[in-house]
Amino acid sequence: MPIWKLSPIDLTDPNWEASSHRGAAIVRAENEEAARDLAQKVFGVKTGFPPGRGITAPPWKRAELVKAECYEQSPYENEGPNEVLLPSFEADLKPTPRKK
Repeated sequence: MPIWKLSPIDLTDPNWEASSHRGAAIVRAENEEAARDLAQKVFGVKTGFPPGRGITAPPWKRAELVKAECYEQSPYENEGPNEVLLPSFEADLKPTPRKK
């Protein structure tokens, strides 16, 4: 299965408020659309735009906000289920303790 690198392009766009992650992501998926859908599912968060500011559009699904590249050669395993490989939730996105 292909490995995709999804890279944010314009982090100033207010639609990024709807994502818990704003860096590059490495995703194993059968095609670009599936990679974008999975990234949005994993990183998407609900937002509360104030009235009159509009609504959010899922940033990971928008080509003008996220560049998608298929890796021809990758250090990641091609075999396996669709999944976000990087960032790793176990290693990279551990919750930080609250300050007292």
